[in-house]
Amino acid sequence: MAYTLCGYQPNLQTFYIMRKISKKQAKLNREVDRIKRNLSPYCCICGRESVDPAHLLPRSTYPEYYTEEWNIVPMCREHHNLYDGNLEFRKTCTDLIEIVRQHDEQAANRHFKL
Repeated sequence: MAYTLCGYQPNLQTFYIMRKISKKQAKLNREVDRIKRNLSPYCCICGRESVDPAHLLPRSTYPEYYTEEWNIVPMCREHHNLYDGNLEFRKTCTDLIEIVRQHDEQAANRHFKL
């Protein structure tokens, strides 16, 4: 078993509880962290400061793409929320649709309802 920090808010200097995770999950987390460190600091949609790396295809539906570099992109909070919660907005993100399509056309069709 490994442990992961559940959360940290630097402005408040608040630490959250450590929780046990499996070695497999710890490895996945390290891989995602490596990808996140190499992302642009700017939102891929508007160019503002990126605060949320976003998965183009969600882990809950497409776990096989969770640690794929092409599936993780930088987004500002506003666009991340829109992307996750608004299908019509997601359909306007043609560059992002194309990234997914290059790797899995069927998943792109399902996720973007094309």
